[in-house]
Amino acid sequence: MYAVIDTETTGLWPGHRHRVIEVAVVLLDAQGRFEQEWVTLLNPQRDLGPQHIHGILTADVLAAPEFADVAGRLGELLAGRMVVGHNVEFDLGFLRAEFARLGFTVPLITERSMCTMALAGYLHPGAKRTLGACCSAARISLEGWHSALADTRATAQLFSHYRQAFPSPPPWQWAYEEVRRLRWPALPGTDGMATVRPVHAGGRHGWMSRLVDQLPRVPEPPQADSYLAVLDMILADREINQAGADQLVHVATDLGLTRSQVDELHQVYVTDLADALWSEGPVSPDERDDLDRVAVMLGQRVADVDDALLRASGGRYVVPARPGAQGFPVGSSLVFTGDMVEPREVWWDRAVSAGFVPQEAVRPDTTFVVAADVDSLSVKARAAREFGVPIIAVEDFVRLVQPDQRKAG
Repeated sequence: MYAVIDTETTGLWPGHRHRVIEVAVVLLDAQGRFEQEWVTLLNPQRDLGPQHIHGILTADVLAAPEFADVAGRLGELLAGRMVVGHNVEFDLGFLRAEFARLGFTVPLITERSMCTMALAGYLHPGAKRTLGACCSAARISLEGWHSALADTRATAQLFSHYRQAFPSPPPWQWAYEEVRRLRWPALPGTDGMATVRPVHAGGRHGWMSRLVDQLPRVPEPPQADSYLAVLDMILADREINQAGADQLVHVATDLGLTRSQVDELHQVYVTDLADALWSEGPVSPDERDDLDRVAVMLGQRVADVDDALLRASGGRYVVPARPGAQGFPVGSSLVFTGDMVEPREVWWDRAVSAGFVPQEAVRPDTTFVVAADVDSLSVKARAAREFGVPIIAVEDFVRLVQPDQRKAG
């Protein structure tokens, strides 16, 4: 009756040439009991994206099938079954895109699928968002995190656990009856040989993954948790760069979130991370640096992190003295871009006085860029995004170089 799925991908947004590089399926009967499982690596014919997260090496996929080689087999597993996943829209979006590349439209309908992230919030108000947190609350072991098969097995166990809270047939039986009658196209690749990842592969756990598992659900707007679940995924190993931030814009657009809604969600996210960090005990300089970088990449201010930690600690947190803007040390290189109220020479002199090294052009080793508009499409801003150089607002630069201009907490 059910097909539980999970994918590992080269990025966050299928519309930006990102591909599925591992897919796993666990089949369950109507009562949530195990029937069979299937998993394979896939050769995407492109770079593998965040290997530090999914742990898949290029050597692992060189002999793996392409999606076209296994599309038919995957279709056989999914046809006539209700798809289940944790933040299932993410995986369905990528699978729909993979089938579309082959010229096929398949009946993978989000509104006729089941999401364990949503079920967790429905059954247990106050439940956390991540798969790891939900499994922990249900006392389900999650081995090999960020392996498609491990995550699918855990999601299948979680769904089976939640399924027991409902009668037979369950309230979604009508949706299943629709799904099982949907026709699938004749797909190629029914005999494609699966390739299983080597035992060395597997993403690392960063300290921030512990914080991410503690973050509370955000009920409004309705798409909030779907968006934040993607953010959880890329931050679980402390990694975020400008390319990832750009992809988040596309994810938000696909979910129908407005810019103001995204900004509010980022504010909430940084505040929740600060709360979780403080709850674990003294904040180390490295942890604080990581949190600052996350805040900046999400369009927030380092001063906002100060305020959040002060609130979380009841005023006990000691705000560190900073020699430079956004925590960048004296001697950091920076580039200005955009038309500012004061002449560029004034900003140049201000940067030099603060101990920075202004540059005319953005280079890979540039530390940060100060922009009149952080969304600028200038040559310098585009170069910064290409090189992964942080872009901060003029107001942030002034405010954090001159701490007396900080807003009240």
